[in-house]
Amino acid sequence: MRLAHATTGRRRKPRRGLSLLEVILSLAILVLSITAIGTLINLGTEHEMEARLSNAAARLAQSKLAEVEAGFEALEDGNGTFESDPEWNWEKKAEDQGANLWLVTVTVSRTARGRPFQYSLGQMMLDASALGSASKATRPTADTATTGGGSP
Repeated sequence: MRLAHATTGRRRKPRRGLSLLEVILSLAILVLSITAIGTLINLGTEHEMEARLSNAAARLAQSKLAEVEAGFEALEDGNGTFESDPEWNWEKKAEDQGANLWLVTVTVSRTARGRPFQYSLGQMMLDASALGSASKATRPTADTATTGGGSP
């Protein structure tokens, strides 16, 4: 009887605070969340760097193709670095497609954060040295122009 009386007479007070299991569980959730956010930040930084490098590479490749098209750069294979940005290297391949038509491919590359980055851009173009200039062009005269097929 004594036991029954002792347990029925006392009421358990509601406890305040958190248990050790709840604290450990909340810390685990916090650590996992911080790890996930850190991974997302690193991933975002990598994508930003790749986008920035792609934009710069496209600009440099287009400028080299424009030099070739304008005749400032020879229409033959070659390589070098850019004067404006010496961290970038370029390589040019020119393939004759016949009838004064060439496929010119410019590949620009560099190493960023210990990893190689490469971008290629190709364009079909005419050989500027074989085109001639506007100063050599002549207008047809009435004597040289033909009006029909055959003699009058």
